Amino acid sequence: MDITENYRIDANFRHFRNAVKDNDELYLVECGIERCKPDKSFGPMTRSEYHVHIILDGKGVVKMGGKSYSLRRGQIFTLIPGIEHYYYADEENPWHYAWVTFAGTRAAYFMEKAGITAKSPIRDACVEPEQFLAIIEKILSFHQLTVVNELGRTSQLYEAMALLVDSWNRKTDSPQKKASYDYSSDVYVNSAVEYIQRRYSLIRVNDIASYLGISRYYLAHIFKEKLHVSPQEYLLNYRLARSAMLLRTTGLSIQEISEKAGYENPLTFSKIFKNAYGLSPKNYRAKILMESGAD
Repeated sequence: MDITENYRIDANFRHFRNAVKDNDELYLVECGIERCKPDKSFGPMTRSEYHVHIILDGKGVVKMGGKSYSLRRGQIFTLIPGIEHYYYADEENPWHYAWVTFAGTRAAYFMEKAGITAKSPIRDACVEPEQFLAIIEKILSFHQLTVVNELGRTSQLYEAMALLVDSWNRKTDSPQKKASYDYSSDVYVNSAVEYIQRRYSLIRVNDIASYLGISRYYLAHIFKEKLHVSPQEYLLNYRLARSAMLLRTTGLSIQEISEKAGYENPLTFSKIFKNAYGLSPKNYRAKILMESGAD
């Protein structure tokens, strides 16, 4: 057996305990892989961190929160901070699992998005459990205490969180499917506005919704609620406002400004511009030049 201060490995057990709290938002405490012996048990005890197990094979029992769960391959059980638990491997077919322990200011939030709460500490993996195993193995490969490995461990922990949330979202009967989107409407609207301002000449409303990961219906709803216009109206108004600015401040041709606004046909652009400003782009520019000359 090879034992160091933070990393331990033998034929049936690999374990790493992190000596560095590298991120207040989410940080690794420990992780490992174990092929348990029959009836091997832990507890009763409580923990201050989240302790997520992915069952790779075999069976076992978890007792937590006054309930008993008989579990098997393809299921996940999470030991919730502050809740007493006791768990043990099956006598005839003991479980083989990987686990990751973590804490941080956003740990509870990520767990909720992954369908894991004090009331629901058990869930299906929803994907092949070996996908989780690969991430745990990657974290274990970063066991040496270097800055490079610290960054590697942190990135893989976030990868594990992403897989937990994504796999839960794939579950067709998941409450997450029926819930509101992950972020507030303000976050989506602000992100949409920033995206429009960067890409206004190239995008359509469907592109905005796809970029944000929300439906077009919800995008329209929050734009009406927050900005009192539809996404299409906002995009059009922004294109025209940018076009008017270019007409006032540059010598670009109408064709060039039309293309920058996202219109291949300058006649279409001119018609839309005139509907908004009461003047064609050519006459608008002439009026601005005349007024500036009069000053």
